[in-house]
Amino acid sequence: MSRLRPFLWLCLLCMAFITSSTFGQSKSALVEGYLQSIGADGQVTLRLTKIRNGELPPGIMQLKIAKKQFDHLYPGLRRFRSQKWLFTLISEDQGTSYQISSAYGMGSEDQEPASEMPPPIFATPENSTDHARYSTHNYEQEVVELTNVQRWENGMLPPYKQVEELYNSSDGHSEDMGLDNFFAHCNLDDMSTPGSRMQAAGYSYNSAAENIAAGYGSPAAVITGWMNSSGHRANILNSSRREIGVGYEYNSGDQGNVRFDQDGNCVQDDSGGPYYNYWTQNFGRRNSVYPVVIERELASTSDRSVDLFVYGPNDATSMRFSNDGQNWSDWIDYTPDHTWDLSTGDGIKTVYSQVSDGPNGSGSVYNASDEIELSGSCDPMVFSNTTLSGTQTYSSCEIIADPNVMIDGQIIFQAGSVTLGINVEVPESATLDIEIQ
Repeated sequence: MSRLRPFLWLCLLCMAFITSSTFGQSKSALVEGYLQSIGADGQVTLRLTKIRNGELPPGIMQLKIAKKQFDHLYPGLRRFRSQKWLFTLISEDQGTSYQISSAYGMGSEDQEPASEMPPPIFATPENSTDHARYSTHNYEQEVVELTNVQRWENGMLPPYKQVEELYNSSDGHSEDMGLDNFFAHCNLDDMSTPGSRMQAAGYSYNSAAENIAAGYGSPAAVITGWMNSSGHRANILNSSRREIGVGYEYNSGDQGNVRFDQDGNCVQDDSGGPYYNYWTQNFGRRNSVYPVVIERELASTSDRSVDLFVYGPNDATSMRFSNDGQNWSDWIDYTPDHTWDLSTGDGIKTVYSQVSDGPNGSGSVYNASDEIELSGSCDPMVFSNTTLSGTQTYSSCEIIADPNVMIDGQIIFQAGSVTLGINVEVPESATLDIEIQ
């Protein structure tokens, strides 16, 4: 998305520059609560039950959805208003009034209880050479993405973060099922269970669960199957777990001798097949791990500006970010979501996060990172330590002036995104027009 991101807001006449402090700084609060009412105009009544950070008291509060977030938040808030919510509230007038800038579901009290090992589900087996040509990793990635789509569409829940340990445990189990002729949570040859496989992969969990399926020929089909099964659906929509791994195995030579363990006691009690396609989802939570998730765990993006979801402890107070793990942004107030610019140039990009339970990182600090591929991105026009003079129009997909740029003429920036950084100066004799295209 295109947006103007100045550190110094420059008026179109630009007779002088005005620092952002002239307008005051916004205040934020992170709160838990319930929707008492919501109107078509975005007027909301909240019952605040817990203040995670900020200076608001618990109780009844009337406010509005922030205008720029209305289309994004309003439909889900109306649809799922009976559940508990985590709200980020923003005030532009130092706490006199607040607006809702983000909302994430925390699950409803009557939701289906999650099952660590819901009974296996089968579909009419599909055998096609298309699967052999298609990367199994692409299928696994697509299941992760579709899982997070379901979480948003069924309660506006935070996204799962894909982690290597759960990928290894789930992928290994799908491979074993596909190649060793069994379909069960328990490995009928070595007696390993979902929990023991996760631990063997290096995942020391505080909460964990597994979904398995066989026969479904595509990521969309298996997600539909799981969402139509109450136990599997509950795992996908669980509000207490944060991490996921997905495994897929395709066996074109599968036979009708696939062993079952329907009651979960690690003893064969039936057989059937062939199924060809074997799927595993592993879910988990580690109490001391607070992931950062880029764009709800999409594999790639063409936009350097990305949305982050940042997990944090209940007393999270501050956070900061980096593109290289060495050069960090300033500490800012903790909120679950944040917009961040990836480094320039296409390729695999890593975003590093630090979340602290103290102001400005003064407490315990929790580190995390996530990756996304940036492809087909804009190559920005960058000005730094220079003077722009004369009558000039500069056009690009993105323009960055940072740091130390003197405007000494009649200058026009035409771009989809313009960033004005430190020490961008426009004297009274000069003008700078910014045209967002």
